[in-house]
Amino acid sequence: MSRTQTFERQAQELLRRFDPASERKRLLDRPFMLELFGTPKSGKSTMREMIKHFFKRNGWSVSSPLEGAEAVELPRAEPQYNFQTAEYALSNARERFYNKRFHLVIFDRAIYDGVTRMELYRRKGIITAEQQALIEGYYLLPWNAGMFDMHICLVADVETAIKRELARALTKKHGETMNPQTLSDLLAAHQSMWDRLGCAANPAMCWHDSSKEREAETAKAILENLFAAFERRLQQSR
Repeated sequence: MSRTQTFERQAQELLRRFDPASERKRLLDRPFMLELFGTPKSGKSTMREMIKHFFKRNGWSVSSPLEGAEAVELPRAEPQYNFQTAEYALSNARERFYNKRFHLVIFDRAIYDGVTRMELYRRKGIITAEQQALIEGYYLLPWNAGMFDMHICLVADVETAIKRELARALTKKHGETMNPQTLSDLLAAHQSMWDRLGCAANPAMCWHDSSKEREAETAKAILENLFAAFERRLQQSR
């Protein structure tokens, strides 16, 4: 049996346990909520689509809200723009939290993206440490953080990110975000936040470097972490 077939069997068995008789309200009152966040060109959007496709093909009902960066039309002034994108994600999370139509909801950037952005802004002097603490405290309130079951931080080193960007670009010019300095700052902010909050000790948090991997390899690694998180959720529901 191939690894893919093993994953498919796991997904089908988890669905049977997660939603017996296709009546999830008898077992759990909300869907499984996943956040993908991390650095540019690490594979977040691609993983969202691959994971969504995998679970839908195996009988799951999946919601994948539009990413805030695609939905928010405000000028990208910092930090107001990221306040708006974080609030957009939280609004979608609250809307789906008690929605019994879905088994799985996948967010491309949500609360920990907001937390990391505030880390970046504090490091750049845009906000103070006191302001960062206030904003971060709000994002991580139990009523916000408690909606999510898993947060996966996908990162890629600067050289890989630039190479991936240029592979599909018609110009070699760097962009406002896709340039070595900004990419380096973003990676440093993610690592700083991760270490400062002790994320490695939290089973609901996963750090994954996709720099040396093909997309299928990254997706399979994420699935393994998701299956473990689903098991924890099922254990907690008993």
